[in-house]
Amino acid sequence: MSVASRKPMVLAGAAAFLAAAAPAPLVPEPTPENALEIGERVALALATARTAQDSPDRAGLAEALGVIARAGARPIDDWAGEDPVPAWRALVPVADSPLRGSPLGPGYRTGKALPGRSDSFEQVFLSGKKASIALSTPGDTPVTLQVLDADRRPVCTTADARRACRWIPLFTQRYVIEVRNGGNRVAEYFLVVE
Repeated sequence: MSVASRKPMVLAGAAAFLAAAAPAPLVPEPTPENALEIGERVALALATARTAQDSPDRAGLAEALGVIARAGARPIDDWAGEDPVPAWRALVPVADSPLRGSPLGPGYRTGKALPGRSDSFEQVFLSGKKASIALSTPGDTPVTLQVLDADRRPVCTTADARRACRWIPLFTQRYVIEVRNGGNRVAEYFLVVE
């Protein structure tokens, strides 16, 4: 075999060796946790923690509290409701207790909507900054999330399993966030705003 005919074989072999020796790309494999936005993960963790509160599943409660803490989630500033997270932390043994996260994370609130009724509040979102709202319910009660702008025009309406709205506001303004209960029993919900 001549040197000229061996050159393509050597190059092909070197390329195969380098491809095999190259590190795997740093793109994480899609998993249920990283497929969700941070607000959706916190909303789901809040509903999971509420369900685990009444069960002997302290490991599940600690795991849900860990998601909330890692996200740096905190109660929404103007919300006057009772924050359930400190009471949940008191139920978790100290060794399993998650550390408190960053104060700059998403804000959350809890609420209840009567059957066939809605619960709503207002929230300011800034122009040009990504806005995200996620909703969860213990037991997947059928609820609808709707966001209305200052002129009461719908920005987002969702009733799908993910129950999340994302948009970029054109103007800094107050938006109405409405949770409508389409079921026949009181719907407890957890709402996360980023």
